[in-house]
Amino acid sequence: MKTKIEKPGDRHRAGSVQMKVWVPDDLKNEFASLCALQGLCASVVLRGLLAAYVERASGARHGQAAQR
Repeated sequence: MKTKIEKPGDRHRAGSVQMKVWVPDDLKNEFASLCALQGLCASVVLRGLLAAYVERASGARHGQAAQR
């Protein structure tokens, strides 16, 4: 029996935009499979990866100004 993956309610909220990226088929398929195995929505994982990158690269959490 397949379980439904819950999607967050913020996916179409005001201030959200859609990003389109090109990735190799095998990378996309492996990523989607791993997310599904863990019961995670791929979009949620991608938003987390983006936020982690912004935090690491800027020294500030997403939505907060970096301390310079």
